[in-house]
Amino acid sequence: MAPGLADKRKRKSSGAELSENPQRTKRQSKPAVVEQETDEDVIDYEDDDRFAASDDSGDESSGVDGEDGLDEPMLSGENASDETKLQPQQAGDHKHERGLNANPTNSEIMALNETSLLFKSNLFKLQVDELLSESAILANTKPTRALDAALKQIRDVLTSLDDQKEMSVDAAANFVRKLSRSVGGSKALQIPFPDPSPVVNMPMTLGFKAPEVVNVVGSYPLGMAVRTRNGFNVDVVVQMPEELFQDRDHLNFRYFYKRAFYVAMLLIGLQQSPLSDLFDMELGSLRGDMRLPVVVMRPKSDVKHLSKLNCTIRVVPSISRDTLPLKRLMPGRNHVRPSYIAAKKHTSAANSAADNADEGDLPATPVYNSTLLSDALLLTHMKYLFETTEMCPEFAHAAGLLRIWLSQRNVAGEKFGQGHLVGSQRLNGFVLTMILAWLVRGAQSGGGSGSKLSGSMSAYQLFKSTIEFLAAHDFEENPIQFGTDADIDEFANNFNAVFVDPSASLNLLAGVQGWELAELRMEARRTALDLNSSADDRFSHVFLNKALSEVAVKYDHVFRIEADLSKFLSPKHGADMDTTRRLADLEFGHPVAAVQSRISSFLSSALQRQARLVAVHPCADKSFSEGNKAMRRHVFVVGIIADAAESRRMVDLGPNPDAQPEEAARYRAYWGERAELRRFRDGAIRLATVWGASGMPFERRVLILPRMVAFLLRRHFCIRATPEIMTPEDLVIVDKARPKSSQAFGSVDDTTNGSTLFCLSTRIVPFAQTLDDCGGDVESQALAPADLGTFEAAVSGYDELQREIKELEEKLPLHVLALHPVSPGLRYASLVPPKPLPLDEGRGDDSFIEPLHVLVEFESSTKWPDDIAALHKVKAAFLMRIADCYRAEHPDAHVDVVNRFYGYGAADGLLTGGSSLTLGAQENFDYEGDNFIDIRHATSGFTFRLSILCDREGTLLEKKASEMRVAGLALRADALDMARRRWARNNQWRAMHHRHILDLCQRHHPAASMTIRLLKRWLSRHMLLGQAVGVPEEVAELVAAHVFSDVSDALSAPATGYAGFVRCLRLLAEWSWKDDLFAVDFSADSREGDGEGEDDDDDGLVAKTLAQGVWLSKGMSVDAFRAIQKAFDGAKEKNKCKGGWRVATEDDPEASWWGTGSPILTRRLRTLAKASLQCIADCLAAGSDESLPQVFATPLADYDFIIKLDGDAVCRKYEQPPKSAFRTLADTTADTTGAKQEGRDEEESGGQEIFKNLLPTMQLQSQQGKRSSVRRHPNPFNQPGMVGFDPVDLYVRDLVNVYHDSILFFNDMYGGNIIAGLWIPSVVQQDMPLNSKAHANVEPAAAQKKASRPMVKYNTDAVVEGIIRLGEGLVDDFILQKE
Repeated sequence: MAPGLADKRKRKSSGAELSENPQRTKRQSKPAVVEQETDEDVIDYEDDDRFAASDDSGDESSGVDGEDGLDEPMLSGENASDETKLQPQQAGDHKHERGLNANPTNSEIMALNETSLLFKSNLFKLQVDELLSESAILANTKPTRALDAALKQIRDVLTSLDDQKEMSVDAAANFVRKLSRSVGGSKALQIPFPDPSPVVNMPMTLGFKAPEVVNVVGSYPLGMAVRTRNGFNVDVVVQMPEELFQDRDHLNFRYFYKRAFYVAMLLIGLQQSPLSDLFDMELGSLRGDMRLPVVVMRPKSDVKHLSKLNCTIRVVPSISRDTLPLKRLMPGRNHVRPSYIAAKKHTSAANSAADNADEGDLPATPVYNSTLLSDALLLTHMKYLFETTEMCPEFAHAAGLLRIWLSQRNVAGEKFGQGHLVGSQRLNGFVLTMILAWLVRGAQSGGGSGSKLSGSMSAYQLFKSTIEFLAAHDFEENPIQFGTDADIDEFANNFNAVFVDPSASLNLLAGVQGWELAELRMEARRTALDLNSSADDRFSHVFLNKALSEVAVKYDHVFRIEADLSKFLSPKHGADMDTTRRLADLEFGHPVAAVQSRISSFLSSALQRQARLVAVHPCADKSFSEGNKAMRRHVFVVGIIADAAESRRMVDLGPNPDAQPEEAARYRAYWGERAELRRFRDGAIRLATVWGASGMPFERRVLILPRMVAFLLRRHFCIRATPEIMTPEDLVIVDKARPKSSQAFGSVDDTTNGSTLFCLSTRIVPFAQTLDDCGGDVESQALAPADLGTFEAAVSGYDELQREIKELEEKLPLHVLALHPVSPGLRYASLVPPKPLPLDEGRGDDSFIEPLHVLVEFESSTKWPDDIAALHKVKAAFLMRIADCYRAEHPDAHVDVVNRFYGYGAADGLLTGGSSLTLGAQENFDYEGDNFIDIRHATSGFTFRLSILCDREGTLLEKKASEMRVAGLALRADALDMARRRWARNNQWRAMHHRHILDLCQRHHPAASMTIRLLKRWLSRHMLLGQAVGVPEEVAELVAAHVFSDVSDALSAPATGYAGFVRCLRLLAEWSWKDDLFAVDFSADSREGDGEGEDDDDDGLVAKTLAQGVWLSKGMSVDAFRAIQKAFDGAKEKNKCKGGWRVATEDDPEASWWGTGSPILTRRLRTLAKASLQCIADCLAAGSDESLPQVFATPLADYDFIIKLDGDAVCRKYEQPPKSAFRTLADTTADTTGAKQEGRDEEESGGQEIFKNLLPTMQLQSQQGKRSSVRRHPNPFNQPGMVGFDPVDLYVRDLVNVYHDSILFFNDMYGGNIIAGLWIPSVVQQDMPLNSKAHANVEPAAAQKKASRPMVKYNTDAVVEGIIRLGEGLVDDFILQKE
């Protein structure tokens, strides 16, 4: 044992205080078995003040939590420690000693009150308690015995290392290289000097002495450590001797140079010890800061006792508080002289002059100072937290909950291609723990004082209160500190956000970027709403939601930037750069962090109205030890949460140049020639950027923000975007007059090694297009989304029709009460927007004319017949009267009265005696009423199909079904019940559903429309949408609505169709339909606001919440939710939930409107959704769209047979996605480059100049020209005017009606030319007794059993012939893939 170590043990120091009772809290105490362990097996923390432990990656010193990408905690109990398993027994034994009938103690009464008042259910409390016990990592327990022994061995090795005499920098570098070769083989170790590294002949000596003080700090000894996906970190702090440092080593990186040499010697010493057989060792960095290298030790896989813990031990050098004067390290001081940075050769005289230079007006180096301070205050923070745990028994458990909560929201460690995302490293569990300590002990904010939380609170109370504080507090506007000793103004002048530690000298938020705090605040706000939800407990959303760490799901727009950092990483970096900028870059401690901060701050400032959050996550694919040369090209992931209202505005308003000259100059610098001086209707004169003309559809408006991002990054960083993002108009002016402040990452003309930008949200929109949207050119190579068809024209046409029908009231027997649209095209939810057909040559035509269904409701009357047949005749008379009156008032319109069942002769008004082909054997099929009228609107060109809504009809059907059942006519009663459900679906349920979806898409979340369209395209391309076996359109719309209106989801509502679509895929991939209730809450739509009439961001919500004094989330009432939950529980008890989809709403708690799906279907959906999400993740990681077409291409090998249809007979084939959507960017690069060069040649040759004020007008004329030329196609059957006639749909319907007992059919309802089929094995592969009632084509079985009835088998050959015969003229080929 090293000298001095025994002396330290003799006196009670801070380390002894820290390790005395680290786990003795109310919930967890040392078991008797552990206390009897000897010092040889388990470290005795009470006798050894050198050892305590931490899972935090630099928890106390660095603020890095070690939770680099965390997964959901383990709740299985298989790795629980012995002491946690013994606790319930100990509690039970204690109660038994008092007697079963003894009065409850005060603590038991408080626990009961806490359960009833704080938690929404007993289950939530049990889940929280289980989470705490299962996720905790406790020192001095059986599971950590091997770890404790390894820590003790590490301490012994470190304290026994040999001293090295001081030497020059060059000699030290050579010494480390030679010594490392003798230990580690051929690979030489380089001293991890930070940037800028010391140069030749630098007047400084480096030496090494074995440490006398070795401590393990952080959450491990304090009982705050939790299990993570990547394990947990234990930080062993090594205090460097004071003799190694001089009085002015805080200047010009001298301390960090000596620290780097010390770390290298520690690594070599550990590699020479027997520990090398247990651990893999390498260099790493603390908080991603190159100034703070550490030794990283990971257990080898063959060391079972350590590897199963999945822990990482990090050896962190530090200094005592007396080594360097702390007062010199205040944030307003400068300790990196610009003369030192600017000097090209650091001679002895130059460095001496730099050291002795007066600070004067030099720029401050606050982050540099804080980084040095953090090494000196490790034990100070450790002692303060230990004292807090003594004052507040539940403090450690509350800190553990905070760490788990934060880990689920940090993308750190998330796999991204070949590497992983770095995530937020400075805003970690240590910072949250200190905030909790501030709330408990020393809350000082403004002029107030005193603690905000009581030390007697439970862990959940502390956690919830801290979340609510984080949700409401802005550290940038309101700095906080422990006590009142710190000069808060000095900190506020040098940092964006301020949280001063107990020593009054260190800002715990130093280096934390603004977007990190903004994202933390947004997450805390949503969690606060979840914790106070009155509907149900949101345990999984608060603690276990993995989607919160997935960048593809978390943000509205995700960009991948591959930047060329050669200039930043070169040894001569900064030689030609402004010294002030160079000094600002060095503050971040790593070139990647500097670039990250520059991109995020720049985009946040330029897009402060359009973006609520701009997050930039570096992707780490190389280890620290590989050096800067391996990071020449670095990948950044930029995630943007858009403001739904501002991001879709076509004109971005800037400042007034006369009233705000500085802001105007900054605005012009951002946008260059894009910024125009305009006069608006209100008389204001302002700078503005125009991104589209009036009439631009919403589907194009959501792409404005990606265009703006691409424009800014190319103009200021020379990052070249993929061709589908920017328009030719942008390319003309983006490179002109680039500002001097821009920082080029390569050249925009360098297509091989230049920096690139990829955005998936702009690339996925073309799949919602059709062949008609792309001009009908199936070989079109244009990747930019064309002007999609819009819904506004159809809605305007419906409004005009409604007005025209209302004007006919005086000519009708009853007044028209209301018109109820039920068509997806009138609620912004159809994949293909309704197509107008002008009335030319007396009648417009198309290959498929889709009618827009509208229900006409008259005022109530007692004169409606009580007989169903008579009622249908009266309805027919009303329709004929409407047709005559409308035809007389609008002679240019075409009105047709249609009797759909004409010729079938239903005596009672129902087809109760009809065949299955007419009535339909499947209840979910959409059968229209008995008669209707089709109105081809003269003005708009849309076809509206009107039918009459009469409530008496439903009552009569229900009454007659009851009479038939009483009379014993079960078949007729069942037919009437089915007719009643069909009537309710077509006349009541669809009308209510239409209102909800229209309100969602039109008022609250415009992005819901594109989300629904993309989801329907995805389902249809995989042949899972429709009424055969697939998902009904209404269910698809409800699934999309769920991601927007579900208040229990911890994510904010998507602002783009891409984000909504990806979240729908995640929902389909992860939802457990058998066990979890799926309820769509339309009453919560206003939670995020509609973006125009209400506050679209969280600020308005916070203001309302603070005014009420409690966090309340909008949503359905408690009674409504309980009714839905009760219905779901009842269905589970009756074994009705077998894994198929089951969608409930407040209006439909029984989930009976749209039926339930097949488990086979949901399993197929889950598999395809997971594969699609993986393809999207691969696209983002690779920066390429090569995998994207696979998302919308279904594999056919899984089906038993394929029916190929004649393409000429498919009426809706023009609704298929264009082939250009399936062309990758690589396929069009050559064409785009050629077109770009051609444009440049034209510009250089003196081509016609396009003035900026003419561009919007030309764009508008182009859009109007496209909109007026609606593509039409002749009817393939030479029968013009066939409204709603789709032979493929009718063929599939007949196949299902005939073979629904033995075959499952799948097809793409939007023009697919393939029908796939699956045999039902239980029917096809097994012999069955002959039964006259069996709905199957059978033949005698080969092996007959001795039975009363002969055995038969399914006759597949005859069925195949029947399928072909039924589709004669439509079937082109039948492929039997499996026998």
